[in-house]
This record gives sequence, structure tokens and C-alpha cells, in this order.
Amino acid sequence: MVQGSFDNKYCGRWQEQYTLLQREMENSPKRKYLILDAWKNGWGDRLTQIISGFYIALLSKRSFKIIGIDLEDIFEKPNIDWSISKEELEKLEANNSIKKLYYTEFEKEQWNEGFLYTNFTSNYEDVDALLYRIQNGKLQRIFENVFHKQQLYELGIRPDTAFGCAFEFLFKPKPEIMKIVQNAYEEMKIKRDYYMGYNSLDSLGKNYLPSDDGEEPLRIGLQIRLGDNTFSETGSFVCSNDVLLFNQVRQFFECAEELEKEILQNPFNKDKNSLSIQSKKKNKKVYWLLLTDCKILREKAKEKWPEKVITITDMSINHIEKTNNKEAIYLAFAEHWLYGEMDYHIITSSSSYGRTAALRRKIYHHIFDMEINSYRSKDNKCSILNYNTYEETAKHWVEL
Repeated sequence: MVQGSFDNKYCGRWQEQYTLLQREMENSPKRKYLILDAWKNGWGDRLTQIISGFYIALLSKRSFKIIGIDLEDIFEKPNIDWSISKEELEKLEANNSIKKLYYTEFEKEQWNEGFLYTNFTSNYEDVDALLYRIQNGKLQRIFENVFHKQQLYELGIRPDTAFGCAFEFLFKPKPEIMKIVQNAYEEMKIKRDYYMGYNSLDSLGKNYLPSDDGEEPLRIGLQIRLGDNTFSETGSFVCSNDVLLFNQVRQFFECAEELEKEILQNPFNKDKNSLSIQSKKKNKKVYWLLLTDCKILREKAKEKWPEKVITITDMSINHIEKTNNKEAIYLAFAEHWLYGEMDYHIITSSSSYGRTAALRRKIYHHIFDMEINSYRSKDNKCSILNYNTYEETAKHWVEL
């Protein structure tokens, strides 16, 4: 039996077999690589590139490797070794054994050719290493690929959980990263382990029938990205002491309030003509996890909702491409992982950071996006039936 952290419950049963394939290939003189160069942008964009590259590796039965970003201090490798040495890369280059496939232009015809109409299993099968650069994510096209759509389905992989499945298969935050958000895990009473993996023995003796304990808190994540100018010398005029007065910021908290009310009050306010009986109301704790590039907003929100808002205010905040400050970099990765534990995710539409963090949760109908430069109309309120579909999430300009 292969040792690893495999989620057979939500992700299908390919993880153990691919882990075995990669480990056998590592010890073989005839190695075949799929190398993903996570070449630019922040963690959300780079992770999107990585996940797309991983599924190409899976379908082409190649060993998956990541370059272009140093993740050794951030993540453990729960299943496969995704690093490749400089010496191995130089050897491949010297032997002319690398085929570079750079899909970096904003041309959908090129994207379709490379990800919708390409048979990954036979694509350059005589070449030792394929080196990919990918502009934005390509999961949507990979799952509609004319050669692999049925294969992916038979593997048990579904479009709406594929991102989270690959994310948790590849990465496990190191203890020093998780220590940053340990207090938040404890305060929000998150019972999931910091890496939620499964093996084939986990299901033995477990009762999967519904229970009615109702004790689990309601956790809503708010990710409010004001923009890169927040980190500039001039700063953002929105990120000020009046930040909660701006409609485009306030709407995130209004959305959380609307969801909270619908979930915790509406089921218990049925009128006398209701066909179903009144449910017994139970006290349920509510937490709002706030991630934002504006430290003042974190502080102001904590002041206004002290019992509800969970946010970190005593660490440096910055974009991973704009700083060498380890504290800020570690915080970005730790909060990204923590955000994936929430039940509902209110995200900034133009940011891939919150979107990719939310998709680790592997549930459906939980994402609500907001434009940071405009205010939602009154007839477009947040509602548990007014969610972003997976297709809406995947077809955003950043894509998946």
C-alpha cells in the first residue's frame, strides 16, 4: 500500500496510483517530466498555473515538477516530490531534452489548441521533459478536452472539486506556517486537521447518515483586496480611517450579514401557514474571517464587530511579488490556507487570491464575488441561492 495523504472521499481514486507512478519514475533511468514554470504574479495566479500544469502531468503520465517559485520553506510534500534540482534541469538542457510550451499570450485560439484539442498522453511522448508556462488557468478547457473529458470523469475528478483536490494533494503547510493562524483555528473551533487528507481506511466504521447536532459554528470568509496601490508609497485613499464608510467596502460586510440572517433566522421564522413544522432553534456561533491588504480595515472591522471578526492585525502585510519580508510572505500563505476552511466565501472579483483559497474547501455554491470599484445594486443582494456557479468562477478573466 502506498503511503500518502489521499482524499478518496471527494477526489476519486487516482491519487494513490499517480503517487506510485511518480515514485517509480523517480527511480527509473527513463524519466518523463512535466515541468511547470510558475513564472510570475502573486500566489493565487501562480497556484492557478500550477494546478493546470498538474492535471496535464496526470493525463500525460509524467512526473510533475514546479520551478519559478520557491515553496520549500512554505509547504511539505505530502505525496509527491514536485521539486527538481538545478543540476537535473541543466542536464536536460544540455541533452536538448526539453520542449518548451509557452502559452503566455492572451489568445484564446492558442489556449484552445493547447488545452482543448491536444491529446496530452501522446503529445511529444518521445521528449523527456515538457516545460510549460501558462497564462491564467486552463482547468475549464482541460475538463472539456475532446481526448480526456471521459477519462477525467472515470477517474472520479469533478470540475468543481478538481482545484481543491490537486491543491491538497500537492501541498501541506509546514508547522511554522500553520502556527501563524493557530489561534484563529482554535478560536473558530475548526475541527478539521490543518491538512485534510484521507486514506482508504478512514471510512471504516464511520456513520455517514445525517446527524442533527447543529453545534458547528457558521464561518464566513471576507476577502477584500483594495489593490496594489495599497502597498505603494502614496497608498490607497480608501484604506484610511473612514474605510468602513465606503460603499464598495461596506458591501462585503452587508453580504455577510445577509447570509447570516438567512441561515440563522429565516428557518425559524415560519408563518402559521407553513407546511413544514418549525425547527428548534439552536444557538450557533458566527465568525467572520477577514483577509485584506488594508491593515486599517482589519483594525476598524475588529473594533466594530469584536466578537465576530477574526483577523490578524499585528503582522506585516504585503504582496509576495512586492516584498522580501518573510513575515509578510508567510502570512500570505498561512491566511490563504485558513480561508479555505470557511463555509461561505465573499471574495473580491478581480483577485485570484481569495478565489483559489475558497476552492480548497471542495464544497459547492459557497462563493459570492464583489467588485471592489462598484457597489452591488439593491436587487442583487447576497442570498444562499444567489451564489457564483462554478462556471462563473472558472470563466472569470483570471480563469482556473
